[in-house]
Amino acid sequence: MSRKITIRDVAEKAGVSISSVHLALNGKRGVSEETRKEIKRVAEELGYHPNVIASTLKRKSGCIAILVPDVMDNNRYYYPPIWKGIRGYIDQDIAGLEFLEFPYNDSTARETEDKLSKLLHAHEINGLLTVGHENVLTEEDWRLIEEQDIKVVFISSVEPNRKRLTSVEPSYEIIGRTMAELITSRIEPYGSIFLCAGNPKYLAHSRVVRGFDAYLEENNIPNLVYKDYSWTIDESNYLHILREISRQDVAACAAVHSQGTILIGRALEESGKAGNMIAVGSDISEETTRRIEAGTLTYVIQKNPYAQSYLGLQALADYFMAGKTPKKQTIYVGSEVVLKSNLIMYEDGSYNGIMLN
Repeated sequence: MSRKITIRDVAEKAGVSISSVHLALNGKRGVSEETRKEIKRVAEELGYHPNVIASTLKRKSGCIAILVPDVMDNNRYYYPPIWKGIRGYIDQDIAGLEFLEFPYNDSTARETEDKLSKLLHAHEINGLLTVGHENVLTEEDWRLIEEQDIKVVFISSVEPNRKRLTSVEPSYEIIGRTMAELITSRIEPYGSIFLCAGNPKYLAHSRVVRGFDAYLEENNIPNLVYKDYSWTIDESNYLHILREISRQDVAACAAVHSQGTILIGRALEESGKAGNMIAVGSDISEETTRRIEAGTLTYVIQKNPYAQSYLGLQALADYFMAGKTPKKQTIYVGSEVVLKSNLIMYEDGSYNGIMLN
């Protein structure tokens, strides 16, 4: 029996997003006439026929927009497992729910926001899954979200002062404390530590730093800590990190975020200190996997991004399908310490970090 053609098949064949296919095939605004015609042509060519009964159910239950960075360029260091978790939940094909994906990056953020804004003005959205540290939506968008009582779930961190159904995130303070303990248990008290501390305006980054500092203070640990507050991969940031890691007194280093991990990994290799100092990174990617295997990175903290997105969508689905409201404003997922001995669990991408019923 041939496989059923899905809306995702149409989107991939036409080279557009699933949300664009939804808009085009349902006669809604948000795509050009040229794009609409091409999508309809591809749908007809593939033999895609929307389930009319299911579409009616979807309108009655809920339409959930997913506004999450894509996996292109520097986003590839963190977001692939988040999107895998999203697809893992959507692929259950829950009757009565419609999911519209809005992936974006720095160059497409405004265009993506425009598409979502049109749906908000048309009252087409019931729920929203998004990350809490990306300023893509405008104040006008948030006004519409609150006025229409659209249910919002944040993953990775929350956006302060925004009403939400819940958020799904790791305990960042615990991650910071874990990093501090891993390092200070293996270096002398006179050795300095370099910390790639990320963007202090991002709660996810600042809370890891807060936990790191708290552990040192509570345990009267005297090691000097140098901090760098850059958060993007560019040459000027890298050169500063390289200079700091090259200091003779620096005995260990750590990064609170994925892009910082890439920068300290490169700096360790180019400074000749790779394998000669304790190095703690964040988030599993191809590059961090290679550097764990090579001994450049001693440990990497994995924040269970798959579980964050999967459980975030599950919270929204439970609300729309069963009227179930999360008991807590924050759902915490556990974080894991990855090192060479357990790296095999993460190498093929099959480990999702959650138990599914």
